[in-house]
Amino acid sequence: MNLRTLVLSGLFVLTAVICLNSFTTRQTPRLADDGKALFVRYCTTCHMEPDPAGLTKEIWQNHVLPIMASRMGIIYPNYDPLRGLSDEERAIVKKHNIIPDEPILTNEEYGKIVNYILSNAPDTVSFDQQRLTRDNPLKQFIRQDIQIDNQAPSLITGLEYNTATKTLWIGNFYKKVYQWQFDKGITKVISTNSPVVDFNFYKSDTYFTEIGKLYPTELSTGSYSLLKDSISSPLITELHRPVHTEIEDLDNDGVPEVVVCNFGNKTGSLSLFKKTRAGKYNEQVLMPLAGAIKCYIKDMDGDGRKDIVAMFSQGDESVWIFYQKDKLKFKAKRVLRFPPDYGTTDMVLVDYNNDGLTDIVTVHGDNADYSNILKAFHGIRLHINQGNDVFKDKFFYPMYGVTRVLAEDFDKDGDIDFAATAFFPAFDKLVDESFVYLENTDKDKFNFKPYTLKSEVPVKTLTLEAADVDGDGDLDIITGNFAQSPGPAPADLDQKWKSAKYGLSFFFNQLYQSKK
Repeated sequence: MNLRTLVLSGLFVLTAVICLNSFTTRQTPRLADDGKALFVRYCTTCHMEPDPAGLTKEIWQNHVLPIMASRMGIIYPNYDPLRGLSDEERAIVKKHNIIPDEPILTNEEYGKIVNYILSNAPDTVSFDQQRLTRDNPLKQFIRQDIQIDNQAPSLITGLEYNTATKTLWIGNFYKKVYQWQFDKGITKVISTNSPVVDFNFYKSDTYFTEIGKLYPTELSTGSYSLLKDSISSPLITELHRPVHTEIEDLDNDGVPEVVVCNFGNKTGSLSLFKKTRAGKYNEQVLMPLAGAIKCYIKDMDGDGRKDIVAMFSQGDESVWIFYQKDKLKFKAKRVLRFPPDYGTTDMVLVDYNNDGLTDIVTVHGDNADYSNILKAFHGIRLHINQGNDVFKDKFFYPMYGVTRVLAEDFDKDGDIDFAATAFFPAFDKLVDESFVYLENTDKDKFNFKPYTLKSEVPVKTLTLEAADVDGDGDLDIITGNFAQSPGPAPADLDQKWKSAKYGLSFFFNQLYQSKK
């Protein structure tokens, strides 16, 4: 798996209630609405309505409201919503009308919205004490840390296992790619133009998604490259902070298309690139929206055509299905939507109940930047496909700061288990929940038994992969150490992560070990 969640790690994105589409006209005349009605009217133009009680008064007043107001053309005194952006980036933001030149509502109306929010927001949020006793000691997996280079601190940005060649591909912040094999270690080192955050293996070729600038930017410096003779050669350039890519022959003409999640910053897109006879790639923007973080190519309606399932995670947090109706002509349908403070970070497709329909697992746990508090609504959600574009929430596992998830039958008993990592756990009380294994004990009742592993140096990762690394017939789990904290973390933990000599943590499945 790649580093889709890297751009959600607080150093990199807005996690507050923000609008990704700007208003361009004032609506007049207006009726005298109360605060709630105004809140719903303006906020749902850009994203799903959040619950004011989900964040504290302090978070709303000092962190969220200033950025929210700027998207409505109201700039707080001494507050620059584009702080840190270059003149070139500011011009891009202005071109896309992200921040209106004039307020789209009156000061009185905005005041009513603020009063409504603050009157319904709590002073503090409570910690769920039951989580302190729910976890069991993890025994099915044994952790083994492996050093891959001498870079410090370790900053792994991409992981993907090639089952055909039995090799693990690793990208890092230092613009290096490593090829690793079990019992052999590093077998190849490749230099790249920017950090690699995703890998594709199509037929016999290997492709890199290079993010360009890792930190927030409106500059399009990313690329999609083909590896040839240990050299990364760009095929598509000027991508806007791409974090995930799929390559597939969507129209069955023998030439694969490339679908790119341009996460971007305040602007971005989900784009499809078609190769011309001249060898160039033409871009078709499927959705001009920032926050595209992950996509799958799959026939979702059984018509024989390959569709695209895409997750957007910044502001208007949603899952869309792009149904292919003709050759590379798509009809978009939003099938899931979440409030912007959920911090959506990951998605997995799986047929959980074996009914032939594709279900969706989503993860919500980004917890940095504008709303760095523990959130009860963070966790893993299972949405069961009811047919006709209806997905029903059937299972929620609350987990502070969860960022990645795997859905596999790890214990080979015929049902789907989950493994998840949290980049933002409760560091003081539940830091071991940075890695959680959920054993499915009753798939029909959606019962799962949680396991954690106490470690001297807890897992700190933004990458998560499952593969039978040791070739014993069961699935192992791999994480890449990303030893940098975007938000507040205990100093002793921060130092442990930064001084750790390992780059990878393997969780070797013990299911079949006795049979070796």
